[in-house]
Amino acid sequence: MPSPKSRRSSLRRNSTELLQQAKHFQEKYILHPFWISRSMGKIENITQIPDIDIAEAGVCKYLLIEARDHGTTYGQSKLVVRGDTSCAYHADVLSKIESEIDEKSLTLTCKGGGRIEVDPGTRSISIYGYSPEFGAADHEKTLEILEKKYHQWTINIKDDEY
Repeated sequence: MPSPKSRRSSLRRNSTELLQQAKHFQEKYILHPFWISRSMGKIENITQIPDIDIAEAGVCKYLLIEARDHGTTYGQSKLVVRGDTSCAYHADVLSKIESEIDEKSLTLTCKGGGRIEVDPGTRSISIYGYSPEFGAADHEKTLEILEKKYHQWTINIKDDEY
């Protein structure tokens, strides 16, 4: 009869082997490119794109982006505002939204950028500046889009350059 210690190591080895086999099975069959659509989990329709996705607090670089649909609502477009405090450059903000969409169905065109300062304590948002990569966004259009979601907040455009 095997000792309890050797039995535990045998079970541990068997568990490890089972996990390795499960991982191999998953990689081979479940995650095989044949079974996964390239657009799986990506936004395919212009109506699925949120108008606003900015930081909840702090200062972030933002972009005003035109999304154009090539799918069922061919030719329709809308402006969206994207800002993220984790992005060091405006191009990072654009890359982030590009990774979320299906490029066969939607096209993104950057209309410029700047900075957005969100202060939830005073319920205020300031829009200012420009993007060195994409130029200045039309802050008036950005303000109009932000007012849809933050209609009870004070939103202003500052003259600060950067």
